Amino acid sequence: MAVAKASLAAEPVASPSLDLKWSLMLRVVAVALLCFLLAAALTLFGTYREVRKANETIADIVVRQLQVQLFRIESAIGVAAQFPDWDYVTDGVQSAGQCIQYIKADGSIGRSSCIGVNRSDDAPPAWFSALGNWLLAARTEIARPVAYHGKSYGTLVVTTETAAVLAAIWKDVSALLGLTALVVGAICLLQYIAISRALRPTKDILAGLDRLARGDLSSRLPSFRLVELQRISEVFNTLAAGLDRTMRERTALAARLVDGQEQERRHLARELHDELAQSLSAMSAVAASIKATAETECPALLPEASQLSQSSMAMMRFLRTTLRTLRPPEIDDFGLAAGLSALARNQERWAGRELKISLAVDGDLQGLPPTAASHVYRIVQEGLTNIAKHAKASRARVSLGFRAAPEGQAGCGRQWLALTIEDDGCGAVDGIEAREGEGFGLIGMRERVMALGGRLEIIDLGERGFKLQAMIPFETQGSF
Repeated sequence: MAVAKASLAAEPVASPSLDLKWSLMLRVVAVALLCFLLAAALTLFGTYREVRKANETIADIVVRQLQVQLFRIESAIGVAAQFPDWDYVTDGVQSAGQCIQYIKADGSIGRSSCIGVNRSDDAPPAWFSALGNWLLAARTEIARPVAYHGKSYGTLVVTTETAAVLAAIWKDVSALLGLTALVVGAICLLQYIAISRALRPTKDILAGLDRLARGDLSSRLPSFRLVELQRISEVFNTLAAGLDRTMRERTALAARLVDGQEQERRHLARELHDELAQSLSAMSAVAASIKATAETECPALLPEASQLSQSSMAMMRFLRTTLRTLRPPEIDDFGLAAGLSALARNQERWAGRELKISLAVDGDLQGLPPTAASHVYRIVQEGLTNIAKHAKASRARVSLGFRAAPEGQAGCGRQWLALTIEDDGCGAVDGIEAREGEGFGLIGMRERVMALGGRLEIIDLGERGFKLQAMIPFETQGSF
């Protein structure tokens, strides 16, 4: 169809959507992971504090033991060569990875006692070790001075290997991670089941919205138990009822307008035929009589008489063309199919045979009401006029046929007429690049389709032209 390409606004591309249940579950998982990270950080900090506290306890015990040794040596009870000796107090207390060092006052190491770590047991993964080494930048070593009676004998240093600390932390964190995964999985499963049951009515809501979008204004939603969904149902039903009422009123108004136009055209055609046609016929007869008289009695008046006769004949031809435009006689005399066939041939002659129009009728159009037949004729007439004037097309096709009711439309006692007008051209409707994308001719076609209770759709075929598709309902008055 000769429709401005600007009139077909591109629909926005729908972004990928996420199901509500999955969206909520992803949020739960995200919150659970955040809680896990917080718990892991607290566990890391708590384990670090426990390790330092254990080192402090061992350091205090060993320092007291060394002070006792110094007392015994000073009292000649103990042997100086055995200093420092802390095995008696550290046996069964010193943990894996813990190291006790006695540093003399001159800086040399007097004794060192360490317990190794089995790195194959509960070894944390590399990423956790790297993270732990970064977080445990602060040392876990504890240093205590060894002094007796105001004299310093050195320093006692208790440390714990970082690998041991990380192994202890990983043991707690891995258990926490497993518990978190179990809890999150259970919560997601229960949440999915609960939300699926709670949101089951949304399928009815979406189905109702789809029916409403397809034009089924009789669609209504049932009642729901949830307050929010019930509110949606009430608003939807109120909106659908309002749209249905407004559409009925608009359709009735459009029907009255186009019916009034057809009645006015019919009345005007009848008046022109009865009054002006008779007058022009009388004028032609008088002109012929004057011309015949002038030929024998006054030859000087012959040119004026011939001109008068030609003018009256031209006015008669113009009147016949106007009457055909106002009310094609084929519709009343031979039916809609014959009228459309004559219309197609006339449009081809008007276009100088540069436009080929094919007409396909599937079904008997005699059962259409007269007013509806007139509207269909006008729709096709306006469409072909636009193609001939503005589309620069070489071929056009008009097809009519009865179809089943469109999806979402009630079809009881009704037949639907499918009307298609398409061309292989380009251009603008009525030669106007309308800002709203519609010319006056297309507006008129929309009004007529709406008056008949149907729907009109414009399809841009790109380089292949344009197409108009109309679905028009009719009350069944017999076999079509």
